[in-house]
Amino acid sequence: MARARRARRRQPVFVSAWKPKQRPLLTLSDQGAPVPIDPGLFGIGGRDRSWNAHAENFISANRPQLAALDVRPELAAQTHEIALRLRPGGVVGAVPLRTPDTRKVAGGVVVRPRFGWDGIGPLLQQIGWVASPRVLEMPLVPGSAREVPPWVLAGPVLQRLASLLREIRRGFRMHEEVRQAPRGQILWQRYVTEQMSRGAFHQVPCRFPELGPDALLRAYLRWGLERVHRSLVPYAVVDLIARRLSEQAEELLHGLKDTSARAPDRRTLDQLMRGVGLPSAVLQRGLQALGWIVDERGLAGAAETDGLAWALPMHELFERWVEHVARTWAREFGGEVLTGRAGETMVPIEWDRGAHGSLRSLVPDLVVRHQDHVYIIDAKYKGHFQELDDARWLALSEELRDDHRHDLHQVLAYASLFDAAKITAILVYPMFERTWCRLAVHGRTVTRASLAGGGRQVHLALAGIPVRLPEAVSVSEVARTLDALRTSESLAGEAA
Repeated sequence: MARARRARRRQPVFVSAWKPKQRPLLTLSDQGAPVPIDPGLFGIGGRDRSWNAHAENFISANRPQLAALDVRPELAAQTHEIALRLRPGGVVGAVPLRTPDTRKVAGGVVVRPRFGWDGIGPLLQQIGWVASPRVLEMPLVPGSAREVPPWVLAGPVLQRLASLLREIRRGFRMHEEVRQAPRGQILWQRYVTEQMSRGAFHQVPCRFPELGPDALLRAYLRWGLERVHRSLVPYAVVDLIARRLSEQAEELLHGLKDTSARAPDRRTLDQLMRGVGLPSAVLQRGLQALGWIVDERGLAGAAETDGLAWALPMHELFERWVEHVARTWAREFGGEVLTGRAGETMVPIEWDRGAHGSLRSLVPDLVVRHQDHVYIIDAKYKGHFQELDDARWLALSEELRDDHRHDLHQVLAYASLFDAAKITAILVYPMFERTWCRLAVHGRTVTRASLAGGGRQVHLALAGIPVRLPEAVSVSEVARTLDALRTSESLAGEAA
């Protein structure tokens, strides 16, 4: 009996594997309904397990993060406690959330596009990633790598590296040399430690740009492209955008097949960023992208669940998409396209007195000129056109009707700025794919109206374009739906 007890004591005891505590990740949809937050998710305990005594501290601790995503915290009074909700705006992205007491990162929030990741992915590719996510200087967002497709950040990083590679091919490189006459940036630390210490005061180490291939930067780029490609390959089978980006990375790597990869360090990247006489826009964006990979901040690194904090205003993305469609449309009839983002449509407002807090200028998103006709296009990332089609006007809320009236007044104000015989003011709204297809079959994606007065032909139009291109539908076919604006006016001219 005693021997049996000793045998039982000697048997190994198996302990279950330790698993880290999952930190909460809240998911919202842009411009969607507010989402309530459970106070228990952020370690609020004790006798009062509510937001009563912690709501203000939570908002204060997370105000910069929530503001970066245009997420508005709301407090609602209930029977016995205060409820805290997060109402998303028109910015998609991911940010960390901190606890109200210790201010440590305890979770995160991801705002997804209401049109879906598979909707904005092809759109970003169509416009060449010109409206790309902005990486925020914030801690990693716990669990966001599971919710955000890898191409959301790999796409703009790949574009930056490709632009830097093209710049190098045009002859840009950094060169270091010990010279008697200073040139470019003087490397003072090397001068003190290497030259002054041995009495060579007339020999000055310098760094300056010089024509020729830059072997060091090419080696850095190969390393960065390999890392991005490696992060996309696991998803290429199931994700079309990841597959296209991985193929693009392979093409860029083929151009660097004569170069061996070399991992950059943060010190060298910082020195290159401070270089003199370099193409700052391309170089700094490319080196910044390499820095993200070097830091392994959730991009092409070892992190499997945590991801970078980033933000992408959907109105900027939609404006660039509308511009892409408008350029395709104007190309068919020789129209000239002017953009507000480039300052080509800005009209200053000259006040007779110093009105410091007043509006200083009016800037339409797009203006298309053709002969004596001006088309003013204002892109609105809202659901108005969708709701005006699927619901009766009288059934809409008063807030929505007021918002729509504001849009109409704004675009009509733009129409008064231009001196042309014919003016068409167009409000463009996003549409879901199924709604646009249903209306396009009957030629109803554009709704028109005419305004009389001033001796000019002024037309008002509401147009909807799909955020996600329907299958087998090209950008040119979407642009051709805008031909209704020109056809109706030509018929009106013939009738007159």
